[in-house]
Amino acid sequence: MDFLSGKKEVDAERGILEIKSTMNAITLRIRQLETRISQKHSAAKKAVKQGNKTLAKSHLGVAVDLEKRLGRYQQQFQTLQSALMSIEESSDQTDILKTLRIANRALNQARENLSPAEIQEEMDKLSDSLERISISSELLSENLVGTGTSISEKEEIEKRLSEMEAEVLMEKKSTVPSVGEQHIAARRKKDAASDRVEELLLELEEEARMEKERSS
Repeated sequence: MDFLSGKKEVDAERGILEIKSTMNAITLRIRQLETRISQKHSAAKKAVKQGNKTLAKSHLGVAVDLEKRLGRYQQQFQTLQSALMSIEESSDQTDILKTLRIANRALNQARENLSPAEIQEEMDKLSDSLERISISSELLSENLVGTGTSISEKEEIEKRLSEMEAEVLMEKKSTVPSVGEQHIAARRKKDAASDRVEELLLELEEEARMEKERSS
């Protein structure tokens, strides 16, 4: 980085611009990951509603992996944000230099994650093969949640699946009326029909009365 060259005066302004630029790139990546995670949760919930637990676990497995990546980007962003605040608030060249060296390490790490090769790898993993390749969901599950998944991650996926199943069950209960509610609704419908019949009878009686009066 040029702002850490052998100059007597540290180029703090250049360092600030570079940090801000990298933070903007990280922010964009964070938003992309958050969107993808939300999509995976929605897809998993849809699979649970359809009774396809294997497919739901596959979606949740991808979501867990994306959340780990998200955490790394968020940590990098916080490091750069702290460095930026220190630089902007400091007037001492020595303190600025120390902070820039810390920021330099964070920037290098961020650049590795934001390199073209890494971006392509991310896109390949984010691109859901479930939507493009017509193979059995069991094989997809082995591919996405296979031997590379740690025990803790598998436990996390199972936990989330159980929570999602409970959530879907509660939603179904809230939308399906109970037997008592169904009986009440049927009785009200029947009463409404009876009331309508009574109204029609009264109307017919009134018409008959008026016809009789006109003919007399």
